[in-house]
Amino acid sequence: MIGAVRQAIGGGLVLALAIGGAAGAHAAMLQGSEWKPLLIDGEPVPVETGAFVQFRSKGRLEGYSGCNRLVSEYETHGNQILIGPVAATRRACVDTVMQREAALATALEQARTWYRERTRLVLFDAGGVPILELRQTDWD
Repeated sequence: MIGAVRQAIGGGLVLALAIGGAAGAHAAMLQGSEWKPLLIDGEPVPVETGAFVQFRSKGRLEGYSGCNRLVSEYETHGNQILIGPVAATRRACVDTVMQREAALATALEQARTWYRERTRLVLFDAGGVPILELRQTDWD
C-alpha cells in the first residue's frame, strides 16, 4: 500500500507523512529545543558556524545564522508547518556566510511539512523534497 501511495504522491515525503502522522506530530515536539542545521538544500553546514534554530512557545521562532540573529513566527497543524517571513539583524559577514544565511532563511520559509525522529528534524518543501535537516543539541 505504501508503494502505491508513494507513486501517487511521488516520493520520500509519503513515508515521513505516514510515520509523522502515526507518531502524533505536535508543535510541542518542536518547542523549546535548539536545532543545529546539518544540511540546507543538501549542502553541509560547517560545525563551526554556531547556527541554530529554536521553535519557542506561542509560535515564535528564534535563531542564529552564523552571522545574524533570526526571528520569525511559525504555525503547525499535525506535521504541516508554515514559517515566515524570517527577519534578520543587519550585520555584514563574508559572502559565503551571507549566502548560507539566505539559504537557511529561504529553507525555513519554504518548509511545508516536517518529520522528527528522536534528535533529527527534517523540513520538506511543498513538493516533499527535504530542504533542511537539523539535529537537536539540547535535551529539553
